[in-house]
Amino acid sequence: MQRPHATAEAGLGTTVLGVLGLIVLPIALIGLLLSGGGLVWGIVAGAAALAVLVAYLDPFGR
Repeated sequence: MQRPHATAEAGLGTTVLGVLGLIVLPIALIGLLLSGGGLVWGIVAGAAALAVLVAYLDPFGR
């Protein structure tokens, strides 16, 4: 008799990425506001927003 295997959550990586994006995005926006439009803060904010979008759409989930 075989036991059922516990399946790992496929979308867990995107969820963690989205949570990190939700943490980094406000920090990047504050840095962008204080620096007056720095390129690095803009790139960080864009990457964080993209991470949140990917986690929201969750292409690897159910």
